[in-house]
Amino acid sequence: MKKLIVLSLLGVFPMFLHAVGEDSLTNDYNSLIIPYIRTNSIWGAIKVSDGSILKWQKTSSTDSKKVLILLGGHTESYLKYAEFLYDLREMGLTVYALDQRGQGFSSRMLPDREKDYVDDYDRYVTDFEQFMANVVHPETDSKVFLLGHSLGGVVAAAYAEKHPNQLSGLILSSPYLGSKAGRLAMFILHALDFFGMGKEYVPGGGPFSIVPFEKNKETHSRIRYERKMQDYVDAPAIRLGYPTNHWMVQLQAMGKEISKNAKKITSPVLVLQAEEDEIADRAAQNEFCARPQNCEKLILPGAFHEVLIETDAIRDVALGKIRWFIQRFSY
Repeated sequence: MKKLIVLSLLGVFPMFLHAVGEDSLTNDYNSLIIPYIRTNSIWGAIKVSDGSILKWQKTSSTDSKKVLILLGGHTESYLKYAEFLYDLREMGLTVYALDQRGQGFSSRMLPDREKDYVDDYDRYVTDFEQFMANVVHPETDSKVFLLGHSLGGVVAAAYAEKHPNQLSGLILSSPYLGSKAGRLAMFILHALDFFGMGKEYVPGGGPFSIVPFEKNKETHSRIRYERKMQDYVDAPAIRLGYPTNHWMVQLQAMGKEISKNAKKITSPVLVLQAEEDEIADRAAQNEFCARPQNCEKLILPGAFHEVLIETDAIRDVALGKIRWFIQRFSY
């Protein structure tokens, strides 16, 4: 049944298939994707109000008329999205990909760079506001779309609530609006944070290590998972371990606040949901999506959390829907 659903969805988006498939990704990554990124991208940095440095990449395709802002999730850098950017190269997009504080090449808040920590979740939003005001808006008056994955989806939604008239569309990929950890686990994290252990790794967590593909809960695509792991080998500066207790507490609070205020979002919203997501809570995503005036959900059958680096069949559907969404609301 799941395969039939995927195939039927592919029938809706027949012209939006991937440019590079799993069978040829290894060769095409070096011969097509990386040359495209190097030829069409520039890189920069912005110092935000507390002195932290945020790194970003800007990739412009031919005849760029629209702007897409890309915010990744926990442990992610813009390096991860090279194939995704290549797949969108014919859409006339300028894509800004930002490494948020604590992620990728950007500043970390603790001496131990591998601990994912933020003192207050509002830091993410104020960082992004400064990025938009100082990097994006001075360069363009084009239609602006915002795409956030996981943690990035939460920050993107928060920005859309505070600035309802600045976006043409909001795309959320497996947004981390609630945890699958369960009430008892969250109670323990709150207790550890309360008793001064907020800067410690979550119980059972630790520094960066490569999880074998067979044990990962991110994607069913071995080749794309291995490509993501290779980025950590090639660029050790982007490595990140498990979250800290305080980070988890802050993200839970942020998710609740965003869902409560979701009615403030006036731009069209697309939520991509992974059917087999074991990281982000789909019930929280449903609760959020019920509040904006125009929010559409697309459930991706069989998908783990990382829908944009999943198998070809799943990515075809996700890419097709993203392309359709941007084209529909560009006019």
